[in-house]
Order: sequence, then structure tokens, then C-alpha cells
Amino acid sequence: MNLLVMGLIVAGAATAGIGVMYAVRRRANVDEFLTDTTRGSAIFGVIGTAFAVLLAFVMFVAFESFNEARDAAEAEAAEVKNLFHSASFLPAEDRDELQGELNCYGRAVVHQEWEAMRSGDDAPGVELWIDEFEGTLRGIHPESITEQNGYRQLFVEDAAREEARRERTLESEAVVSAPVWFIIGLAGLATVGFVVLFTDRREAFFVQASMIAGVAGLVTASLLLVWFLDHPYQDAAGSIEPVEMERTIADMEREAPGVTPPCAKDGEPI
Repeated sequence: MNLLVMGLIVAGAATAGIGVMYAVRRRANVDEFLTDTTRGSAIFGVIGTAFAVLLAFVMFVAFESFNEARDAAEAEAAEVKNLFHSASFLPAEDRDELQGELNCYGRAVVHQEWEAMRSGDDAPGVELWIDEFEGTLRGIHPESITEQNGYRQLFVEDAAREEARRERTLESEAVVSAPVWFIIGLAGLATVGFVVLFTDRREAFFVQASMIAGVAGLVTASLLLVWFLDHPYQDAAGSIEPVEMERTIADMEREAPGVTPPCAKDGEPI
């Protein structure tokens, strides 16, 4: 969901609120619904505060999940680069094979898995290059001390890469469940609906329209923000993109220009 769509939704909610206020003013049999605005304001304060507290809690959880998704994506890219460097301690043939497979893994993450995560899925192409890399790694028999140290380091870094990837894909699943959405949606609707009770035909319509438009727009914008944070990999402004992995791929290709990855640019095997 891009910024234009979000803006249109907020504007639509504010317009709908103004329409409801206008209809109530036209059809009401009395000039005002609340004869005691002090009591009404107190009740509205309770409803608004309850909604704000619930929204703040949900937004905190969603924001924390969003940050964890970004950190995991950055950590995975860093571990791929570490693996690439550690592979340089192995014999040339093994080094080139491992570095080529790491490049293909990064390409598959960028071009296949990122799109799949938007629907909460995994990419089989990424799993393929994981299997290829680990199969190649198990078939290596280091001889010198330097090769043995680099070989052991590869296993440590591969485990860290797998953990970062697991965290990244896990965060593609929504953390705000359907019952929570129902409750905060109901609370937001109650907050906007209570404003209608402040209808007073003796007051200028512009004032009351501004009041309900502001509340409806703010409630809708808050819910949209929660939705955005709960879907960190959507193709929208501010969403998490595979920028770090793209940089890692560029670095690998620059540092090892002689290595030819066994895959196309999108990570598909050749």
C-alpha cells in the first residue's frame, strides 16, 4: 500500500465522517443530543483514552517486529559477506565454487524470496542454493592450518546466516492477530461514533465537520500505520527492501571478478 492509497483512505474516512455529521444535523429532531456536554466529554475521554492505550500497545509490538525484520535482513547480508571472505582461505577451486553459490543465494533472496515474503511464503530457489552451498562445504577436505581454520569458521558463519534468515522470514508473518484487529477497529469506530453525539445544529457546521474529520482521519491513519508496521516487506515507501543484500552481491562481484556464479541474475540455476 503506497502513500497515495493511504492518503486517499484517510481522506475518505474524514469525508465519510463529515457526511455522517451532516446527515445527523439534517435529520435530527432536536438541536443537540447531549444536554450535559461536561459529562459527555468525560465519557469521550474514557473511550478515547482506552483506544489510545490499546493502539499504543499494538503499535509498539508491530514497531518492534518491524525493527527485528530490518535487523535480521542486515545481519543475513553481513553473514553472507563473512562467508564469502572466509571461503578465500580454501583452495582456489573450492573457494570459487563456494563464492559462486553464495552469490546465487544472494540473488535468489533479492529477486525471489523478497517477493514471496509479501505473501508470507518461502522461495524454493533460496533453499536450493543453501543445499548446494552446504553440500559443497561438506565435500571439502582442508589440509593446512589456515584452510582448517577457515573451514571451521564457515560452519559458524553459516549457522549465523541461517538464524538471521529464519528471523527474517518469521517476521514476514503478521504479529497482530485478527482478534486484536477486531478490538482496535471497534474501539476506533466507537471513538469516531461518539463524536456524532456532540452534534449541535446551533453551532457552525464547519466547526463540527472539522471536529469529526480530525478524529476520523487520525483514527484511520493510526490503524493504517499499524498495518504498515505489521507488513514490513510490502512494496511501499518505507518498507524494508533487500538493500544490504544487493550491496553484498555488488561487493562480492567486485572483489572476485573472476568467479562466475552458476545462476542467472535472478538466482535461477543455469
